[in-house]
Parts: sequence; C-alpha cells; structure tokens
Amino acid sequence: MEDEIEDCIRKKTQWPQLPGSVKKLLGDSPKEYERYIFEFSIKNQLRFRGSLVRTVRKDEKKYYETLVQSSIQRLMLYPYHLADMIVKGLRITPFIYYVEVVALLIEMEKSYDTMPNFTAADCLRLLGIGRNEYLELVAKARSLGRRGRSKAIRALLPKVPLNVPMQPWWRVELGYVLEDDVKPLSDSEKALIDLLIDRGSQTAGTLDYNDVKTLYRRGLIYLDVPITAADKVSVPPLKGFVMNRIAGDYFETLLYKVFVSIDEHTTVAELANVLQVECELVKQAVSLYCRLGFARHLRPPPAPQHPSWRAALTEHHHPPYRQITPLTFDPSMDDEALQMEPVLIKEEPSTSRQNYEEIAEDSSSGGGARRVAVLFDSTLAAYLMMGNLSPDLKSHAVTLFEVGKLCDESLDSLLMELDKVAADPEIEGEARRYLAAAACLRIALRTLRPKLRPLDLLRCEALHALGPQAKARLLATKYRLAISTAPLCREARAGAAAGALPHIGPAPTESATPWMRLYLYHVAGYGPPTLLLTKGTVLRCVPRALLGYSRLWVWWWGAEAALEGGAPLSAAAALAAANQALRRAPVLLQAAAVRTPHAATHVMFPPATDPESQSLWTRHAGLRRLLHRLRLHRSVGYVTLADIGVPDLGCAHPPVTVQLVPPRKKKEHCGIAKPISEISLSSTDSTEKTTADYSKRLQSPIESHFAVTPTIDSKTSSPANGFTSAECGQLLCEELDNLAIDSTKTSHQSKESIAGSDDIMPINSVSTSIEDLKEKADELKRRVEKSTSKESIALSDDLVQINSTSVSVENLKFDSKKGSDTFSERSMSQLNDLMSPAEESVSMFTQLSNKLTEMTAEGDSGIDTAHNFSDEESCKPEKWTILDLQFGIPLFDESLCEKICNFIVDKIAKPDLLDKVKEDNDFIRADVLKFVSQCQYYPGEDMGIVKRGTLVPLPRKNLVFENGRISEWTGK
Repeated sequence: MEDEIEDCIRKKTQWPQLPGSVKKLLGDSPKEYERYIFEFSIKNQLRFRGSLVRTVRKDEKKYYETLVQSSIQRLMLYPYHLADMIVKGLRITPFIYYVEVVALLIEMEKSYDTMPNFTAADCLRLLGIGRNEYLELVAKARSLGRRGRSKAIRALLPKVPLNVPMQPWWRVELGYVLEDDVKPLSDSEKALIDLLIDRGSQTAGTLDYNDVKTLYRRGLIYLDVPITAADKVSVPPLKGFVMNRIAGDYFETLLYKVFVSIDEHTTVAELANVLQVECELVKQAVSLYCRLGFARHLRPPPAPQHPSWRAALTEHHHPPYRQITPLTFDPSMDDEALQMEPVLIKEEPSTSRQNYEEIAEDSSSGGGARRVAVLFDSTLAAYLMMGNLSPDLKSHAVTLFEVGKLCDESLDSLLMELDKVAADPEIEGEARRYLAAAACLRIALRTLRPKLRPLDLLRCEALHALGPQAKARLLATKYRLAISTAPLCREARAGAAAGALPHIGPAPTESATPWMRLYLYHVAGYGPPTLLLTKGTVLRCVPRALLGYSRLWVWWWGAEAALEGGAPLSAAAALAAANQALRRAPVLLQAAAVRTPHAATHVMFPPATDPESQSLWTRHAGLRRLLHRLRLHRSVGYVTLADIGVPDLGCAHPPVTVQLVPPRKKKEHCGIAKPISEISLSSTDSTEKTTADYSKRLQSPIESHFAVTPTIDSKTSSPANGFTSAECGQLLCEELDNLAIDSTKTSHQSKESIAGSDDIMPINSVSTSIEDLKEKADELKRRVEKSTSKESIALSDDLVQINSTSVSVENLKFDSKKGSDTFSERSMSQLNDLMSPAEESVSMFTQLSNKLTEMTAEGDSGIDTAHNFSDEESCKPEKWTILDLQFGIPLFDESLCEKICNFIVDKIAKPDLLDKVKEDNDFIRADVLKFVSQCQYYPGEDMGIVKRGTLVPLPRKNLVFENGRISEWTGK
C-alpha cells in the first residue's frame, strides 16, 4: 500500500491527479495524502524547492529544521546534498551535526554499535571518536550529575573538527559568516572570505591550503565534492570503515547497491542506468565515497595547484594499534615492531592508483571486457576477518563483506596478503578452518585468474540486495560466467545470484536445505538412514530406523552448511536437540556412527584421472547414478562420503518417483479372526460373486497377531515384520509345484463340513504361517479320507480364487531338506482343494511368488528383496555411503581445490560448453522441484503448485529414507 503512495509522491502527483485506487487507500482524504508527503520528504531528505512538500508546507526554514532533527534522531548521515541550505540557512555544519548525534547516544547510554556503519565512519573522520573513545566518554558521562547533564556531555566532546583530508579538485563554499567571526581572522583568511563572497565557490587547489584548513575548522566554509555523470571511480580495499549495523534508510540502501555495482570502467550515468535510479542520487553516493576516502576519482578535473598543496593532507591516515598475535607470529619479532604494525593495508601499487591514461589503456586492451564472477558468501569474508591471518588481510576481508565485491584490479594486493599466510600443522579447530579458507582462495585465484581474467569476487548476499531486475541488468552487462565456491550458506542462494549466467555451482535454491540431501539419496539409492521431521513433531524415543546408532546428525532448517559435515551428537543429546529445534523449524535426523566416530572423505567430480578415484566412481552404484542423473561430467564439485560403521545395502532399482502411501483407516486393518458362518451353496449366484463375498469375509486365525498387516489386496502392502525373501518363496514354489496332486481323492467334500469347520484354510490372507498350514493340511486330509457323503460337491464349482499378496519371511523360512517331503505328504489333498476353476493348472504358491516379485520391483521396503532382482555389481553393500554433494570450488581442501580449478580452466570454461552448462542447471532445478512436490502430496491428491521463488517450501509430512527409498514415516 505505501509503495503505491510513495511512487505517486516521487512522481509529484497532485491530489486531483491521483488514481482512484490510491485515493481509496488514503480514505479519500487529502489531509492524509499531505501527511504522507511530509513524512516521505523528511525521511528521504528531499529538497524543499522542486518537490511536492512545497505544496503542503509553506515555511522552508522550519521544514529544514525538522529534517535535521529527524535525521539526528534516526542517526542518519549528514545530508551533504542539502549543505547549501543547512549550513548557510541554519549554520549546522557536519561537525555540529555529528556532535549532536554522539551526545544523543551518550545521554541515552546506547551502545556504539547502535550507530550505523556510514554514520560511524563519518563521525570517526570528523570527530576522531571510535569505539574505544566512545566507551571512555560514556564512562565519564556516568560520573556527571543529573543537573546540567546535557550541557556537560557536550563539554566532553571535541570543540573543533579534525584536520580532515582534502583533495585539490574539491570545491570550497562559503558558509554562515557573521561580523564577529571575521574579526580574529588573518588578512589572507579575510581575503579568502571576500573572494568567496564576490566570486562564489572556488576550486580548493587554487587556494592556499592553510587558509582553507583554518576556515574549515572554524566552520566558516564547507567542502563540496563535485561528481558528474561522466566520471569514473575505483573502490580500493576499504580503510577506516566501521562495521556496526545497517540502518536500512533510503540513502544507505543506495550506498550498498552502488558499492557492489561500481567499477573502474563504468561511468556514473551507466551505473544509474543499470540500477534504474536517478543519476543525481548516484552522484550523491559516489560523492560521499570520495569524501570518506572509500573511492578514488580516476580523472579529476584539471586545475592549477597552489604551492601550499604540495605538503597538504590529501590521504586518510589511521593510527596504528597493537595487533592480536597473528597465527604466523614469529616469537623472535621485536615487541616494539609489533606495536607499530598497522592494521590496514599499506600503500601498495595497484591499478587503482594508476593515472587515468594507464587505466584507459587497460580498458582498451580488454579491461572493460565481460568478466567472470566468483561467487562467495559472508562465511568466507568472516573467516578472513576473524582468522587474523595477516595484518593487512583484514582490510580486504572488510571490503569483501561490506562492499560485497573485489574487482580484478584489486586482486593483486589481496594475493600478496594471502601469500603471507603460512600453514601450521599444529593449528586445529576453528583456526585451522580459517587457514584452509585463505589457502584455498589463494589457489583458486592463482589458477583461475591467468586464463579467465578479468575476474571479480562477488558476495551473493550483496547481489540479492540489488533486487532481481537490477541484478539481472548488472550481470548481463558486466559478466559472462559465474563460478561458485562451496559450501555456501543458505542465504547465499548462488543459483539465484548467478541469474541467467552460465553457472558452475549449485543450481537449485534448495541446495542448502535438507531437501537436497533427500533428493541425492533418492537418485542414488544410497544414503544413511534419515528422517525429515516437520515442525511441531515430538520424538518420544529413538526412531526405529535409527536404532543401534550411538551418534546422530541433527540439522535444523536454518542450519548453515558445515565444511566437513558437522559434529554428530550422542543419541540422547541428538534426541533432545531435535525436540528443541522442532519447536521452531523442521529437522533432519541422520545416522552417523555405531561405535567408533564416523569417517568422511571427499571425492571430486567429474571423476579424476587417478586410478583410485576412477575405481570408486566405477564401483559405487550410487555414485554412478548421480554421475548420470545430475550430468556431473559437465560440472565440478565434490561428494562427501561417510563410513557410519554399517555397510550401506543400497537399493537395486531406485524408484523413478516418490509415491507416498496414504495411511490406512482402522477398518482396513485386520482384527480378531472369527469363524466362517454357514453359507448356503445352493445359491444361484455366479462364481465371481461368491468369490468376492468369500474374499471379504474369510480371515486367517493368525491375523490377529499382526495388528498392522492389511487384509485387502494391495500391490504395495508388506508383511507385518517388514521382511520378505524371494529366495525362500521361490524354493517353496518349486517344492509344492512338484507335488503329485491326486484330484480324485478330494473330488467330493461335504457341504456341512465346509460350512461348519472352524479350521478352514484362509483364502484371502495377506500373511500365512507354514506351521499352521501343515496342521490344517493334516486335519483336512483326515477328514477327506473319512468323508463318503453323496452330497459332497466338486471343489472346482465352489472354492474361491486365491488372492494372497505378501508372505512373511518368518513364516516362509524352513529346512527344505528335512521338512519339504513331510509337508508335501500332509498337504497333498489340501493343495488340490486350493485351486480355482480359472487357474487349475497354476499352483497357489506360483502365484504368490509372482506377486512377491512384482511387489519387490514396485518398491517394497524389504531389506533382502531389494537386491535379489538386480545384477551383483549394482546392489552390493558399500562401506562408504553418500552423505552430501556440493557444486563449486571447495574452500577447505587445498589439493581438491586445485584439481577442480584446473578442470574448470581446461575443460568447462569453454564457450561451446557454457550453453550446455545452463541446460544442465535448468534440468537440475526442475528435477529437484518435481521431487519436492512428490514429497509433499500423495499420488492423485490435489497438489498445490510448488513454484520456484526465494522461499523454499517446508515439508508437509514426516519422511524417512531407509533401504534406498523414501516413504512417509509412521512414527515408529
């Protein structure tokens, strides 16, 4: 709602011209629209003249007073673009403004981190108040009394601004000057004031530097940093930047957008076009960068310089401070030398320092060509910052984090600092991770840059902050290829950050979520026992699929990617952690180890040329499936394999799709077996009707033992104990099919004996016990031998068709050598009775075996049957199970990183392959999205349309991956 109103204010639309929909949003009230205009103008620091606020407020001076007070309360940057009105009209210089900002924070006893980043940087430049100085001021203020506290706090603050750096091409403007201000000035300073009064603003380089400095510190003049649409600037590694917080106001948001978009080859006008922002706003942003020393003008306006500027302060210098002992600290180093070691980068030669003619030469020779973007996330910048690996590396890390970009022109100085980082085998834990990240980044840049230059480092989160349209324009204008590092945090969304570029890295948005792991296990048929639990689930005990494992992995939905799989927890601790996390988000629970801690290894793809890697990719069925399905021959990355202490049996034929089975109602489950009531066989109903009636009513006496075994026909139903064996079933079929069945002995049977028997053989049983079958066969044989009734009927006219669908392993296992002959003799007559007229030549157990084969092929969860119907090579147990797969350049293993970077340069980064890389990424995106949809709904259910977006859908059902298949978890 507010966006539509603000858009109308920007376009200076008067009330009569407002669309009807906007008027309705405002309640058809012109007063409400005027209120919106005033608040929007104050919040965005709009100039009074030329804006819509002029129509609703008549007092210009009061408007600017309100604007300044509001900006101070919001801790915003000084509005330098309004300096001509604020300095000349209100006599509020930047120094006075920031004194009020700091005084306000001290009075409210707020933390220094409350001050936004750019505001804190400008305060440090003008007042010299950083974090430590602010803490000292707060401590002094606490000792002050309540009376006159505000005035006493201001007495603690500086009286004049620091000697700030100035450039000769800046403009000097006259401020608010009174007669009393002129009296203590020298003749030269008075002459300068007269010059500014008579001729207006002057270029600073044409004036005496000492006079300009004195008048500026007195607040009688102010400095303007002019930027035109044709100007180009460079952003070297940041110096003097304060990392506090982001305020989120309009100008700060623009500053960060310009940061990640600007480079030495883009003019201000071109940048404004890419960002679709008014050119005047981009000029203000670039002007502030130059004022704070965060950017350098590549071709400043030429001007004759006054001799006094030869010794002028034109560069920002930051006082050194004692470093934290670096990891590469040499104990023999002199302590005084360590104290004097500067924290920020030294003045190293780079293209950013060259004159404009040299840069123009670089541009004409390819410097302005479309570039390669190496995408990283905030984790890498944090590692380089926190590791304290090199004194000057921190400046580059701050640039990578805050600017979100490091251009090719600045990579030479970064590589110089990375070369100073020395490996130390004794370092462990987090520090080891920091060292590995720096070493891998150095290897990646030195391998990729010579052949893919120009190459820029881009932070994914900074690209997302641009917005979809601005990001797409920037990438299409400046870049030709994107390469991701790995692993990336969930906020990176590298596939979305790369946009339409050919992208060597993770394609789907779901790549940093548990969905990706389940997808990999589903495709490969291999993976540790895994549960994906929805938010709100409560675990009362260790799930059956994870029993026997002493250690478990717990991944909650918001967890960041870990470099080496994370540390598993003990079963009890994992259960408690999962229940705690399930209150807020879904959780992925995985088996990690049985007794000893798990072992992990990383295998690169595509398969390396060394025999060991080739052998593993050829031997491991799961890796072969991933290689084929995900088209890993044209991508790069690594697969993490884990040894969890139990061989992974895998799945011989992983199902193509995930088909969740709806839970059955209670009436569909068998209950207590009941005797069969007496049935009149003289009925004129057809055989089919009788068969259907019997199938519904007959139940096995043993069905009450298996409370979860269904009694209806189902191709996907499984025995109660969860185990089946095709070998036992086939053996039983062969034995029984060879029986010599004498049909004459059982040609007649008493109608009364059939109706009144309590021990009748079950016909529609899902699970049949062999022991009971033996007993029934013996009893029936004795009865048939004694029966001579003329009223007995032919079995072929009355007995029903067999519809058994599943056989329990426990009920089928027996000693074939000792028991088969005895069983055959006892059940000869019984088996003949179990023939239907339509299937007289087919044995019941032959049908049973066929049904078992069909059931196994369709995806039953039996452990043994999962491997009996495939070749031996594709279904053998594997020591290494698939834990994770990551696309991109690994930043934790130097050897692996170098191999992958060489493969990118030699094979993938070719113009003829880039289109195929895009096709592969599109396929993976679509395939993962289809998999997520299948895991959300039952077959035939009215599926919600899962669309790709910034938010990944949360699971709707509890899922379990076990024995190579994904199914809905029943809670056991």
